[in-house]
Order: sequence, then C-alpha cells, then structure tokens
Amino acid sequence: MTDQRFTELLGKQLAGEISPDESVELKSVLAGNISFRKEYDRLQTYFEAETVEDENIDQVFDRIRSQITVPAESGLKVVRNKPYGTWLKIAAVLAVVIAGVLIYNREAIFVNKTGELALTQVLTKASEVKTIILADGSTVKMNSGSSLKYPDHFTASTRDVYLSGEAFFDVKKDPEHPFIVHTEQVAVKVLGTAFDVKAYQNDTFTETTLIRGKVSVTIKNNAAQTFILKPNDKFTLTDGKASIGQLSHFNDTGADRILETAWTNHELIYKNNSFDEVAKLFERWYGVKIAFKNPELKTVKFTGHVDKETITEALNVLKLIENFNYSIEGKNVYIYR
Repeated sequence: MTDQRFTELLGKQLAGEISPDESVELKSVLAGNISFRKEYDRLQTYFEAETVEDENIDQVFDRIRSQITVPAESGLKVVRNKPYGTWLKIAAVLAVVIAGVLIYNREAIFVNKTGELALTQVLTKASEVKTIILADGSTVKMNSGSSLKYPDHFTASTRDVYLSGEAFFDVKKDPEHPFIVHTEQVAVKVLGTAFDVKAYQNDTFTETTLIRGKVSVTIKNNAAQTFILKPNDKFTLTDGKASIGQLSHFNDTGADRILETAWTNHELIYKNNSFDEVAKLFERWYGVKIAFKNPELKTVKFTGHVDKETITEALNVLKLIENFNYSIEGKNVYIYR
C-alpha cells in the first residue's frame, strides 16, 4: 500500500466516512506497520479532542499544519484552492503529518540496522497469501494480515528480514551469512532450512515451527535465552514464558497434514482451539471482524478445517457442534446465544 492510499484511508476513518471493506484494509495495514499505527493513534486522539465539522475544519487544518515543519527538499506542497470535503481536508492534514514523520524518521522506517540498505516492505491484506523471492533465492510465503521488510540485496554479514504476522521461510543455505528473522519479541537465526514464524500483533503468543534444518531462537529482552530447534519442534513464547513442543498433525479423510503450515496450501485447520482463537483465524482468513455478545462462548473448543467454505458455511459447521447463533452485517460478524 502506498503512503497516499494510507493517508486516504486515515482521512475517511477520522471523518467517519470509511466503508467496511476500507476499514478492514486499514486495520490490516496498521497491524503490520508499527510507525503508521503510532501515528494513527496520535492523530485519532487529536481529532477526537477537536470538533471536526465543516464550519471549523479549516481552523483545524491550519492549527495542525502550523505545528509541522517539513524540510524544503521534500518538495511537499499543500494546495488549498479547491473546495475540499471534510475527509479530504483531514486527509490533506494527514499528508503533511505523515510526510513529516517519514522525512524525520526515514532511517528508522526504511533502513535496516546495518544502516546500509533501504528496506522494501510487503503487506498482505486479510484473506491474502503472497509469495516473495528474496535476492539470495530464499522463498517467503506470507500469510494474511502480515508485513515483511527486507533489503533488495544482502550485503551485510547476516541476511536480516523483519516480520509482523506469519510467514513460511524456505531459506537458501549460506553458512557464511546466517539468515535472521526479526519479530517484536524474538530473533530466529538459520543457515539453510524451512520453517514457519507466527508473530501477529493481536496474538498473545509467538511461534516458530521447524520443518527441516536447524534454527536458534533468541528472546530479544533476554539474550541469554536461546533455544535450538530440530525438525518437528515448535517453539512458543507466551507472556514471556518459552517452551518447546512438537508439531501438531491433523488426520482427516486419510490425509495427514501439519496444522501449523496448512495455510501455505490454502487450508485453515484448528484443533481443540477455543472459539476466541478460531474467531481470530476466521478474521484473517475471511477478512471480517468477529464480536462475541456472550463472552462465555469464547471458551468453547472446536476441531475442524476449512478451505473453500464461505464464512457462513464455516460457522454453520461450528453450529453443529455448539448451540449458538450469528448475524453478519457487511464485514462484521456477531456471535450470540
């Protein structure tokens, strides 16, 4: 997504004119970009404190713009000679604000820790899976609602990439240049291997699942804690507590699949998961937002899978197991007794 599109979505959100599809698109971007999310929170707080109506939007525009100094070399110009609608005026303010943020913080946003190369960022929308080939020949398959930052060329002693969300990595072997996946809480270091990393912002856990090869997982706030994984191992970090278990298998109609990587084959599998956990999986899979009107339903356990089913068909299957009702309004799903 371009900065211009992000600005447009923010403007519509703050003006209360965003559509359900655009709201899902914006949430997906915010989930995968910490800098945009911080700016969104700050601007939302500001506009909630202001009365942003047609009769005073010009004053709000001038007040915010006067607080921002954008360097001349940016070439940014704000044109005021057109009759803006409310959300377009807000979007114009956001364009100035975000441009200032990007200019003054471009090293933190676009440059990796070596300070040598700008990073390319790829985002996936809800229900989207995308495959990327890195400069070293390594393959990355990104799950929905994820963000990956990586350099166009690897020139440092390590091959560093930055993930928010979930991705499956098939890394080209290069012993002299270890491959490192950085998430908010852990760093996964490998030489050549295939593994899955799951680190969504709204999940309470981070997972690394090893299919082949060997990886080490280091907890970022405690470098002394490093865990070595062998094939079929799964590392989990929950509320600061680390553990190593085994891959989960799902056998249905005679086919044995690995639960943690089933999404790479466009299949969503859940095994003894709470309804709350299944709801998060459905949100990313179908691009919806699920709310529970009866909190006790969140703890109900389900086992099953979906591939080509619609959200309605998937929920109807769950209803065969547990007595509940649901309603769908656009991209919003409500679960209740």
